Amino acid sequence: MKKSYLLLALTSLLFSCKPGGGETPDPEGTTYPRVQLIEHFTGESCGYCPYGMNLINEVYSQNPDGYAWVSNHTYGTDEFTAQGSYAIAKKLGATGAPAVSLNREKLDGELNYHPYYLAAMAQKQATTATSTVSLSRTYDPATRELKITVSGKTSETDIDSVMLTVVVTESGMVGPQADNMYSWAGWKKFRHTHAVRVYASNAMGDGAVMKNRTFRKEYTVTLADNWVADNCEIVAWITKNNTNWPVLNAAKLPVVEGTKGGEDILYEGIEEYPVPETYPEQGAPNLESTLTTCEAYSTDYSDFTVVYLVLCNLDSVVATISNTRMYAYTELYLLVASSGSTTLPVGTYTFKDEAQAGVGDAIAGFRNDETHTIDGSQFLWIYKSGASLYLGRQWMLVSGNIVVTGEGVELTGTTKNGSPVHATYTGPVTLKKTAGAPQRILKQPEQSL
Repeated sequence: MKKSYLLLALTSLLFSCKPGGGETPDPEGTTYPRVQLIEHFTGESCGYCPYGMNLINEVYSQNPDGYAWVSNHTYGTDEFTAQGSYAIAKKLGATGAPAVSLNREKLDGELNYHPYYLAAMAQKQATTATSTVSLSRTYDPATRELKITVSGKTSETDIDSVMLTVVVTESGMVGPQADNMYSWAGWKKFRHTHAVRVYASNAMGDGAVMKNRTFRKEYTVTLADNWVADNCEIVAWITKNNTNWPVLNAAKLPVVEGTKGGEDILYEGIEEYPVPETYPEQGAPNLESTLTTCEAYSTDYSDFTVVYLVLCNLDSVVATISNTRMYAYTELYLLVASSGSTTLPVGTYTFKDEAQAGVGDAIAGFRNDETHTIDGSQFLWIYKSGASLYLGRQWMLVSGNIVVTGEGVELTGTTKNGSPVHATYTGPVTLKKTAGAPQRILKQPEQSL
């Protein structure tokens, strides 16, 4: 009898948790804690994605240890778009944004992956699993080389292989974000989190054969110089038998030992790019700007016409702020007398407050800090990325004038903080009729430029 106990003890030592995933699987039917995979599809130019992020965060923040969150920037292309992300979105059918899947499943009866359904989906998901995945790593800060070991096991006898996906995410990157949910329709400052920086495996997963119901695979990636390693996290997940879903289990691990891999960087919502009362936040308007493009939209009213005049120069950098190149972009609201005119009437338009402005005047810029409404004439620095224009800095034009001649437009103004602005445009101005004078700060290039 004593010999039997000794043999059992030796057997236990031989097969207990060997490094590298050589574990003997637990008996069939054993369950493990489940880390659920949140796959988020977003993009800087997605105007409703901040709202979607709020919905995801409401679920995630209730149990961060129970979820692994990865954000694929697939709405357009921005600096956080990773190669492979589009393949995932296409395979799942997440063709728009915001979109999110939980363990690559949808709520029964729903046709899309809108974050609105995430909370209901989370309630239907099991919190235990019969398969598990584990991570280990070594990271060399000198070379920025990251070696990842993924191992796992299952208690199910019918699983002979799994599909394994491994990514590296980064959190804490502050950048622009479109937002359509508030009356101020400009570009916001946004803290991007959980963004997929690279797929270490194939984006659709690598096959991993089970041996004694365990698997092990190794990956090596090099972190880009502009990634903050302390804010990076490894996320891995497995699906069953050469299929892409559902996700059986997931795991996450910070890249740098002793850090939280960006998990401690909480989603903070959106902020405006600061435009405080002491304009500007930093720097000053470019005093001399040569504008190369002009568009004008006119709306006829009973006794006057409003012209929304847009002038810009996207060929010349006027400033660099936080490594972001800025371009001159000016928006002017003019009251002109000639209803039905196809050209902007020549003359001098003087900036006046909207309450005092009349025909022949320009509407001075103003800001309503309660509703974030911005209207009237202003001078902007904008940030250009692909087909999108982002609001970078703005200054309300409160005095000065706009001279329109047959050869172009000249702006001489003073901003709310007293900084002078001088900008010129040489070329024709053709009016385009609209049903209502545009009240947007920001226009897409295909619409206005």
